[in-house]
Amino acid sequence: MESRTEPKRRNAPKTKARILAAAQQAFSETGYGQAGIRDIAAIAGVSSTLLLRYYGTKAALFEAALIDSVRVEELFDQPRARFGEHLTRLFLDTSLDIKSPSIIALATGHAEAQEIATRVTEEHVLTPLAKWLGGPDARVRALEIIMLAVGFVLYTRQLPVMPTAKGIDRKLAKWFAQSVQAIIDRS
Repeated sequence: MESRTEPKRRNAPKTKARILAAAQQAFSETGYGQAGIRDIAAIAGVSSTLLLRYYGTKAALFEAALIDSVRVEELFDQPRARFGEHLTRLFLDTSLDIKSPSIIALATGHAEAQEIATRVTEEHVLTPLAKWLGGPDARVRALEIIMLAVGFVLYTRQLPVMPTAKGIDRKLAKWFAQSVQAIIDRS
């Protein structure tokens, strides 16, 4: 009697999560223009055909990967009076893989990626943060925080220009926390 092997069933949610993680890695390291579908599929351990079946286009994958890497609403569970300190701790926690600032920064070199990054930042970071902040100048204050945060993450993670034994100068961390908190407290 002939034994037939059942086709291997793919776990779609886990496969999609692997693809998003691979895309975030590629887009944060080499940028949209240099990251190829085949490269991302290889990192994820899937075929480029499967990747495209799930996401359709490179642009759609880029958008999904960026949205997945931005989770600003999770920050709003913290007391407002300690938000700056909390954000600083998160950014300095090396166990967390923070990719969105690099993805956004590298998107500026490609028109399609820049448009997507602008829209995603507007919808998934700026608008929710401004709503949480409240007040007549909430949008400006939210943008100030985003600008500081992106710069802080880039210069402490991707371009660590002030390395110390602990990874960052305490004065710089304190400055960032106080600067963000001052923006929050200004209403």
